Amino acid sequence: MGIRGTSFSRAALRRLAIAAAAAGMLACHPAMAASQTGTATSVVVRPNTLVKVDDLDFGTLAAGPAAGTVTIDAVTGARTTGGGVTPVGALAQRAVFQGTGGILLITVSGDTSVTLTRAGGGATMTASLVRAATTSGGGIALLGGTLLPSGVQTYYIGGTLNVGANQPAGDYSGTFTLTVNYL
Repeated sequence: MGIRGTSFSRAALRRLAIAAAAAGMLACHPAMAASQTGTATSVVVRPNTLVKVDDLDFGTLAAGPAAGTVTIDAVTGARTTGGGVTPVGALAQRAVFQGTGGILLITVSGDTSVTLTRAGGGATMTASLVRAATTSGGGIALLGGTLLPSGVQTYYIGGTLNVGANQPAGDYSGTFTLTVNYL
């Protein structure tokens, strides 16, 4: 027996109760959604332009009681250490610059060393710099330049950082210049 004047079987009432319970559960758990935004970027350059892609990073290291070195290979980007220096983690990289242009000849010059100074001042370290280059469109290497360049030229900067015995801890940085003349 059901509502006055109606007749429902027990099975029908049970189905109705289950349906009402299910509807109640759905009302208690709203659908979830999530969204995020992304960023798309691009740089358009004119011919005869030089763009920095990555900075030179000797990585994190531990200085010991003896002086040592950290070397980033300009060609491969591999890091090696020597003397009283121990690498910490694997994050290290060569600097990368890319240039476009050049009608007849590209000449490359720039700093051959950089002094890294500890944030907050005081301690310093010096690194000698090494350059390497490739070109996507061919060209003939000629005494520090490229004859008849085309495409995109990529310049890699590596070097050797001299770490003092018991070098004071801290974040060190310095700047260097790469100059590409498009002739």
